[in-house]
Amino acid sequence: MSLSLYLDFQFQQFHLQINQQSRLKEQQMVYTFGHTFRAENSNTSRHLGEFWMIEPELAFADLNDDMACATAYLQYVVKHVLENCKEHMDFFNNCIEKAIIDRLSDVEKRFVRIKYTDAVELLLKSKKKYEFPVKWGCELQSEHERYITEEDLMDVLLL
Repeated sequence: MSLSLYLDFQFQQFHLQINQQSRLKEQQMVYTFGHTFRAENSNTSRHLGEFWMIEPELAFADLNDDMACATAYLQYVVKHVLENCKEHMDFFNNCIEKAIIDRLSDVEKRFVRIKYTDAVELLLKSKKKYEFPVKWGCELQSEHERYITEEDLMDVLLL
């Protein structure tokens, strides 16, 4: 009997996730890092069919705990990169995006959480003409997220 690589890989990922979930009882927080395939359809061009992902498993966590975990992880990664990859960041700062180091250096202060309804209200109040019209219930598109993060809040957004 043989399995396709895709099915075999999915089984291995599922097995790893179940294994990690059993460790939650003693450790409260664990994570897996692995290759992932998207199973559902996507309404945006930004979603990949296959990618690498860090997936935390948090015991007794709610959405706020998930957002706090994601925020802490991103802040840690940015701080680590700024401290340990100076040569690469200088290259990015000079050749790719001016002032990227300045923008990233205060990332610990820049996370904003807003509710979906508040995001839609911000977009509607902007009176800006969007390619994808804004109304409550629509999926927010890149242009909407870009407006909120770059023109309104000027921060990293958790929605």
